[in-house]
Amino acid sequence: MNNQLSNIDSLKTREQRFIEKKWNKMFVSRSMIHSKAYFSLRTATACRVIMLFLGKCRWEKAQIKRMRHEKEWIMTNNGEIQFTYKEALEKYNITDGKFTRAIDEVIRVGLIDITKTGCGLHKDITLYAISDRWEKFGTDEFIVKKRPKRKEQFGFTNKNKHGRNCKS
Repeated sequence: MNNQLSNIDSLKTREQRFIEKKWNKMFVSRSMIHSKAYFSLRTATACRVIMLFLGKCRWEKAQIKRMRHEKEWIMTNNGEIQFTYKEALEKYNITDGKFTRAIDEVIRVGLIDITKTGCGLHKDITLYAISDRWEKFGTDEFIVKKRPKRKEQFGFTNKNKHGRNCKS
């Protein structure tokens, strides 16, 4: 097994190895792990899913203020994080039902938000953002959000124009 991995690594270009090393950083704040929101997650799958989301974040060092030499780590792909049902099943062995419940759970406590809802057709995927709503979880200031519902009706009905058998 190790021999196969070393053969695969030897086939990678210098740039591929650099990018793999550069994006190999994951940051989890202690305040998130010790928060009421994290402890109120009901399933182990939800805990696993939020860690997988945090693993998908790309971090870069950036200079925040002009005349300072200090650099801070910032997330460069927040709002553009992709995590499909197919990936959850194939890579992490999380079934569709468990994944749906886990996503609903981490949205409920404010750890992630949905920035764009995909519909599962034509490779249209859902995009996620790491949220900071969890900091106010359990207080009156906490904003409760749920998974947004789709406004379009898909299928073969008289109400829509998706399909040639529709009469419109």
